[in-house]
Amino acid sequence: MEKLQYESNVKNRLQDPVLDVKNNRTEFRIPDDGSGRVILSSMRLVGLGVSSAGGVSYLVAGAGGVIKNIYLYDGNVVLDQCINANGWLAFTNYLSFNDENASRDKWLMRHNMGYMVDGVSPADDVLTGGAAPRSDNLYRDAMGTIPTSDSIVNNGYLDLARVLPLLSSVDALPLGVFKNLRLVVEYESSVTKLIDKNNQTPTTSRPILSYDEVIDAQEKAAINRGFKGASWDSIEHDLVVAPSLSPAAAANAQASQTVNANVKNYRGKYLRKIVIAKNPTNTGSFLQTNDVSPMGAYTSVTCINEKINLKINGAPKLPISMDKPNKRLALLNDAWGVANSYPLNADFGNSVGAGGGTDTTGPRNYFILGQFNGTTRQSQVGVQDYLGMEIEDDVRDMEINFERTAEGKAAGQNGDNSRYSSQLHLNMWGLCKKSILVSGGKYSVSYQ
Repeated sequence: MEKLQYESNVKNRLQDPVLDVKNNRTEFRIPDDGSGRVILSSMRLVGLGVSSAGGVSYLVAGAGGVIKNIYLYDGNVVLDQCINANGWLAFTNYLSFNDENASRDKWLMRHNMGYMVDGVSPADDVLTGGAAPRSDNLYRDAMGTIPTSDSIVNNGYLDLARVLPLLSSVDALPLGVFKNLRLVVEYESSVTKLIDKNNQTPTTSRPILSYDEVIDAQEKAAINRGFKGASWDSIEHDLVVAPSLSPAAAANAQASQTVNANVKNYRGKYLRKIVIAKNPTNTGSFLQTNDVSPMGAYTSVTCINEKINLKINGAPKLPISMDKPNKRLALLNDAWGVANSYPLNADFGNSVGAGGGTDTTGPRNYFILGQFNGTTRQSQVGVQDYLGMEIEDDVRDMEINFERTAEGKAAGQNGDNSRYSSQLHLNMWGLCKKSILVSGGKYSVSYQ
């Protein structure tokens, strides 16, 4: 089927939405016309994103940050969906080699992943008091400013198979079976998931749906007759909240927390693997004045004395809870593949320093990291710490076990350590087996 994309019996079509409510939702419809239309599965959105004043740029999710939820329907039947799709894209942008992110993907999705090294030396190569030579200054390259009006310039391109994996499992969608295809996009409203300034008001741009259609009558008839169904790994989301902590306002004061919570959305499903992001709701973790750090609200924080594990059907999935950032990174790599890490991206940071008097050292500066807009280098430390693991089990019952410690700081100390005490949204995305079975001119959608 792939060769059809390059033959004369396939035609590319660009379609405007039938509904486009700014900052709310967009809907595309591809109905059958009675001829048994066949749409290839290589569907994509072009011109995805927002417009805004202020010369702003996208964050780690890129232009995909605008998508809160996305659904593929046939009439009112949900064929596939992705909830909290922008958080999923922020994670999957991380699952790439550095050169792929830097040279290709960031240009398509307009995200800020992909890193380069820039040697920086002191002025005139002369050391002065308090100055250290800086080689290996790592920096992110924001991919251009977004448009100030509705435009496809500097906005994103999204292969829909990244958020609707049904499209990866089939070569084509025969409209003789799915007679009223609908693609529905619901938009994100939080500015700190969209752009690197929170004092601007972005407006969603009108995207264009690009798809390829088979126009040869015999080929269409053969595809409609031969389609018997599909099986794929559906992206399923769930959320557990870890409440905020209130350590005493004193240096080294600590407060501990243990969260044991049921996770219900995976019950009755075969769960292949899962990833958990630990997103703080306190904006001090990623916002400084009006500048949003590179990860924005997608920050997944490294916590002090953190331990995390899952119980599947009453048994711990890991014999020992994951208690170190490098262990979690290794487990993530085993389950999900390569990760585009940079130094200190999933490690502890020194976020608080002395204040007052003659001591102006403050928090550590981390010269190895380049600054992103007006946020500190410290805001890039310990912000991409995910737990990912293989499950490969039919889930009847699932529980998450999470522990952490928060630290206070003395009055007058510089820096912000709110990430360690903030309420956390433990966002989970798991791959679950799902299928469509066609029989007698009808079909059913079910989890396996």
